[in-house]
Amino acid sequence: MAQFSISIFMPIDLWISDPETAYSQWQRDEATGADRHAFADQSVIQHCSMFSRFNDYLSARRQSVVTFGSDHIQGFFEELAHDCQPGTTTRHRYLKLIDRFARHLVAIEMRSENPAAEMLIHEHWPEDEPVPIYLSEGDDRRLQAVCEGRDFQSSKDLRNTAIVALFLACGVTAAELSLLRVQDLDVESMRPSLLVQKHGPRLARRVPVDTFAHGVLRTYSEFRAALNCPTEWLFVATSSGKPMKPDTLVKCVRAALERAGLSAADESPRLLRNTYGRRHIAAGGTNEQVSNLLGLSSHRTVTRLRQTWELTSIVG
Repeated sequence: MAQFSISIFMPIDLWISDPETAYSQWQRDEATGADRHAFADQSVIQHCSMFSRFNDYLSARRQSVVTFGSDHIQGFFEELAHDCQPGTTTRHRYLKLIDRFARHLVAIEMRSENPAAEMLIHEHWPEDEPVPIYLSEGDDRRLQAVCEGRDFQSSKDLRNTAIVALFLACGVTAAELSLLRVQDLDVESMRPSLLVQKHGPRLARRVPVDTFAHGVLRTYSEFRAALNCPTEWLFVATSSGKPMKPDTLVKCVRAALERAGLSAADESPRLLRNTYGRRHIAAGGTNEQVSNLLGLSSHRTVTRLRQTWELTSIVG
């Protein structure tokens, strides 16, 4: 019942005026998964990234979250197919996401029907393990180039580029990046590194910064040291020292991908984290070494990433 009740904190017309903010707030305040538990921070970040892409599709066709139909969902999937690898769960995950928020909009009487409901009945979850989403080696280099050797238009541009560079060069999660302090980034040593504190199931670790990010992170570190700010967060949203919001981190990733001329089914920090792990596998890292870099206590994620690299190597 609580999942679909009208929030006392959010006017329902926000779904019309600013659907991405409405969705983000609903995810954090009310939405629950199948187990009736609130979503984890990382899941919320991924969900917001996915919703943003679907909302962009609707906006480009003069539709909104209260007017779209099953034909728009199908059209979105046809467009999405260009970025999806065969055998992934991307389509199913998007359909579940659309179904979940559409049911909520029906419950608060902003929609009369849920066009995803019947489609979901005929959708089946793939039996195999889902394939992680990542950037290919060529696309990885293109995004690295966005982080290297360019003039920054503003301090915000520098900060956002440094955020993307850190995701791509250190493999941290969005939650870990939000908690980084100024002293955690060491750019003075011959080999710059990042100290990542323990967060949830992620292990504490010191991660070497991949070479392509050295320049932008040194530039940002100098800027941050000179910033008159009352807090020690490495990345702040305002001069008053407020930490970065997860939604803003997703937008940083999406903007960098767009600048590089790239797109993916999941344009969130997870995409860059998977790309980082796969890059280190390709460089000869063992499952244990790469799992340690990612702060993982098991090798499951890295094993799946290695399978994608081995398959590509065989095909190539």
